[in-house]
Amino acid sequence: MTPQQLDQIGLIVGALFTVAIFSYLLGDNFLYRIAIHIFIGAAAAFVLIASVEGVLLPWINTLILAQPVDVPRLIYGLIPFFIGYLLLLKLSPRYSRIGTLGLAIVVSIGAAVALWGALAGTLIPFVTETARSFTPENALDGLIAVLGTACVLVYFTFTGVRRASGEVTQLLPIRFTGRIGQVFITITLGATYALLIISALSVLTGILSGRLSLLFPQ
Repeated sequence: MTPQQLDQIGLIVGALFTVAIFSYLLGDNFLYRIAIHIFIGAAAAFVLIASVEGVLLPWINTLILAQPVDVPRLIYGLIPFFIGYLLLLKLSPRYSRIGTLGLAIVVSIGAAVALWGALAGTLIPFVTETARSFTPENALDGLIAVLGTACVLVYFTFTGVRRASGEVTQLLPIRFTGRIGQVFITITLGATYALLIISALSVLTGILSGRLSLLFPQ
């Protein structure tokens, strides 16, 4: 079988899968479920292969099996396997409490990395660039950006005051500022969703046009 024939078969299979996915618009059906199961299985297999070949094997070869043997490096290389062993203990009702330690380590490290990434990669550069570009010509844009950021941060403030009745309520300035932040979040999510739809339709149009031109050359 020639490469051109394989490309033709790939195009036909891709078109069939696209139609099967779009058949969900008519309701949940057998073709849609088959396509979803195949996509999920292929994605899981790809992630597994990429993790083993790109992360696990290099980690073992570099830190555990490398010669000459270095004890500190060996201990450092075995730490992830120890944490993984603790996570596996969560499957056992008897040793589930010990497995919670591994879960706590993973969650705390993930939260710390996410927090530092958000600060160093998003918030601090945003504040710095906004301050640098704050000129009389774009003062309104900069003011809206700073105001929107501050209001959104206040919206995610969950502190309150306990009343004599026992009810916990937020102060009026916090509630008012949080409402403004909610408006900014709504506008941002709406604009993002519209852009995603437009991008998806553009990509779909390009793919269908390319496949139809290959299947039915002029």
